[in-house]
Amino acid sequence: MDKPLVSVVIPTHNRKEKLARLVRSILKSDYPKDKLEIIIVDDASTDGTYEYIKRLFPQVKVIRNSKEMLVSESRNIGIRASKGKYVFLIDDDNIVDKNTIKELVEFMEAHPEVGVAGPIMYFLGDPTRIWCAGIKRNYWITITKLIGFNTRDNGQYKEPYESEDFPNAFIVRREVFEKVGLFNSRLFPIHYEEGDFCQRVKKAKYKIMVIPVAKVWHDISLPERSKASGFHIKSPLRAYYAVRSRILFHALWSKNVVQRLVAFLASLAIIAYYVVITLKSTIAYKHEILRSMFKGIIDGLRLMREVISFSRALEQKKNEDLCLS
Repeated sequence: MDKPLVSVVIPTHNRKEKLARLVRSILKSDYPKDKLEIIIVDDASTDGTYEYIKRLFPQVKVIRNSKEMLVSESRNIGIRASKGKYVFLIDDDNIVDKNTIKELVEFMEAHPEVGVAGPIMYFLGDPTRIWCAGIKRNYWITITKLIGFNTRDNGQYKEPYESEDFPNAFIVRREVFEKVGLFNSRLFPIHYEEGDFCQRVKKAKYKIMVIPVAKVWHDISLPERSKASGFHIKSPLRAYYAVRSRILFHALWSKNVVQRLVAFLASLAIIAYYVVITLKSTIAYKHEILRSMFKGIIDGLRLMREVISFSRALEQKKNEDLCLS
């Protein structure tokens, strides 16, 4: 049987060596090479990424952003340029197992009710230690739990199971984008963009599944080495969006006013914890990070009113449609 075309979309910024390592692993996949379309979106890198990748991999399509757009819009640019029945989105600091794409596609082909599927992701620095085996999220206290985080893979995950969403690496059925749209790059340029997207996917009645036989190794700091990195507050830009996006995500996806209020107060408590971690860290520019967090709170509050109004308008339209039907 003919295999469907898979578009692999990779956003990247100033990590050309890691990017090349990822592309090499994809090219070793047990999936027909003529059914793989690799699209790299170079998000205005300054390290010569575009020329480097074009020279090493002339068969790969590279799109260069003239200015930094961040991950959501970079993914959107790659998706718009893609042609595959499936789009495999993966960040540049990964290595994929040779069977991963094949296993994900075969599962999706056999389960049309599934809109998004992802692998189990391990720490590259400790290849049998799990970084993320799916997501569980508490919408009251705003805690996002990485399933299996920091545990050994002892075969505890065998059969596919549902997840809230995926960070870092996941495959999407093209028809899903046609039904729910692309990533919301205005509200969630980075952080919580996958959560927002997958909420819309679930509202469209698709399932989101973890496929344990599919594996990815993520080049991320081990938790004992860097708490700031684990909470995405290692730079002013990341700290700003980690705070702003948390506030906006829970404002948008809370079920009612009470949950929204509790979630906002919980977010402030977690942000206070971020402040403590930052103050205790050895980061030289910690005061810039703290200023970025404060700005994230202010901008989150400013945009929250717009998000709540939008959410109410959608709910009203839904009720009007029900009355007409």
